[in-house]
Amino acid sequence: MKKTHAFAGLVLSTALLGAGLANAFAADETLRSLADKNGIYIGAILNSQWFSGGLPGNYEQIHKQQFNIVVAENEMKFDATEPQEGRFNYNNGDKMVKYAKQNGMRVRGHALAWHSQVPGWVNNYKNDKKKLLAVLKNHIEKVVSHWKGQVAEWDVVNEAISNNEPQWRTGSVWYQGIGPEFIDSAFVWTHAVDPDAELCYNDYNLEQGINPKAKAGFLLEQVKRWVANGIPIHCVGSQTHVEDTTTDKHFIGSPDSLRSLAKELAKLNVKLKITELDIGFKSGINVSQRDLQRQGQTFRQYLDIILEEPNADTYLIWGVSDKWSWLGGLNRQKGLIYDDNLKPKPAFDSILVRLQTYEPPKDTAKKDTVVQDSSKKDSTKKDTTDAIKPFIAPSSLSLHVAGRTLFVTGFTSKTAKVDIFDMQGRPVFSTENNKGVFDLTTIAEGLYVVRVQSGFSNLTQKVSIK
Repeated sequence: MKKTHAFAGLVLSTALLGAGLANAFAADETLRSLADKNGIYIGAILNSQWFSGGLPGNYEQIHKQQFNIVVAENEMKFDATEPQEGRFNYNNGDKMVKYAKQNGMRVRGHALAWHSQVPGWVNNYKNDKKKLLAVLKNHIEKVVSHWKGQVAEWDVVNEAISNNEPQWRTGSVWYQGIGPEFIDSAFVWTHAVDPDAELCYNDYNLEQGINPKAKAGFLLEQVKRWVANGIPIHCVGSQTHVEDTTTDKHFIGSPDSLRSLAKELAKLNVKLKITELDIGFKSGINVSQRDLQRQGQTFRQYLDIILEEPNADTYLIWGVSDKWSWLGGLNRQKGLIYDDNLKPKPAFDSILVRLQTYEPPKDTAKKDTVVQDSSKKDSTKKDTTDAIKPFIAPSSLSLHVAGRTLFVTGFTSKTAKVDIFDMQGRPVFSTENNKGVFDLTTIAEGLYVVRVQSGFSNLTQKVSIK
C-alpha cells in the first residue's frame, strides 16, 4: 500500500476472543493496523449524521481507529455537490477530506454519474443531448478538479446496468438523454482532470455470478470493450449488499462468484473492490446469536477475496453501527459489524481474527497495484492444513488433519493438549491425550485455529475441517 498508518486501537475484550486465544494475539491490534500490515484497505462510510455533528463521540473514535479508508454516504453525490446548475457546494466533502488527512486515511469519491440523487434541474435537459453532455462534463470537471490529488479513487459511473436483464439501465436520465456513450465519456473526462486517480465502475448484485445472463457477466463484456478501446477504467466496485434469507442457502449471493469475477478482471488488469458491504436480515424477525455468528463467517468469506486475490485491495462496509444504517429502507436489519450501542458484533470478531491469522504466500506480497499475472493459484484449493505463523516460538510440534482426525507429533512431555477456536476466536473444542490422535467428528465443517501445547512447546495453525 502507498500509506501505512498503524494506530493503537481499542483494547479487545478477552471474553470476545476466548480466554486462551486472547493471550496469543496482541490486544491492541485494530482492523486498521492489521489491514495496513496485510497491504489492504478496510473502511466504512461516514454516515450523513456525522457531517452535522449528530453522532456520539465514540462513533468517530471507533471510525478513525479501526479504518484506513473512508467514503461519504451521500455528501459527494451530484445533488449534494451541484444542487443548482453551476453552483457547487463542497463544504461537506471538504470536511471529510480534512478528517481523512488528519487521520491518514485514503479517500473514495462517490459518485459522479448515477441515475439517482440527481437534482431536478438536470431533467430539464433530458431531451437536449448536447446540453446534457455539457452538464455532465462540467460537473465532472469541476468536482474532480476541486479534490484532485486528495480523492484517491472515484466511482465514476454507478449502477448503470439494469436489474432485470443484462442491459443498460434505460430509465437513467443520462441514458435517455445521451445514450450509453455517457459512460465512456465520463471515464475519459475524469481521467483527463486527475490522471492519478483510480477510476471505478460501481454496481450491486455482482456477487450473483458471471454467466452471460447475470449483471456481472454483462459488465465483464463491457470492461473488455473499455480496455480494448483505451477507456481509462482501473477498478470495478462490488457493492455487495447481501441478504440473509434464513434458509439452508442462507445468503443471496456468493463469495465464490465474486472471487470468480475478481479472477476474470485480473486478466484485464482491472482491480476488484468491495465498496458497500452489508449483510442484513429480514426486518421483523428475531436474529439469534447463531445467526450473527453465521453472518460473521460470511463477512470473513468476502474478506478472504480481498486478502487472497492479488487484484483486490479494498473492503469497505456501508456503515458502522446498526443504529445508523440505510438497510431499514430495504426492509432489512442488523447488517453491520457494530450493534446499536457501538459494541462489536461477531462479524467484527470474525474480520479481526481473519486478519490476525492470515499469512500471505511466502513468494507473494500484497501490493497497491494490479498484479498482471493472472495465473495465481486459487488459495481456496489447498491442502486441508493451512499453516500460519506460530504466535509463540517455533517448536518440534507438528500437526495435520486427515478427514476428521487430527494428528499431533513431536511431544516434549507425556501429553498434548489441543484447543480449537472458530474464526471469531471462540473456543469450540478442548481435550488432552498421550497418543497424539484426536477425533474431530463433533466439529462442524469450516476453518478453525488449532493450538497445541506440550510442556513448554506451543504450535498454532489454521486448519480446514471438511
